Amino acid sequence: MSDLQLYVYFGGCVSFVIGCYFYYLKTNKHINEKQKKIRSRIMNFFLIIALLCVGFSFF
Repeated sequence: MSDLQLYVYFGGCVSFVIGCYFYYLKTNKHINEKQKKIRSRIMNFFLIIALLCVGFSFF
């Protein structure tokens, strides 16, 4: 694994943790539906970035 692949892998791991954090924020019962939708989009964005980064790091 080259240095670039390693950095991309670590970036994917960090992105995954951020996505999980937004999932946790989304489960708060005191927020309205608009806030839940925004947090879901942000969560999905970071989880897709994590998937792409981890996938790229193996090629």
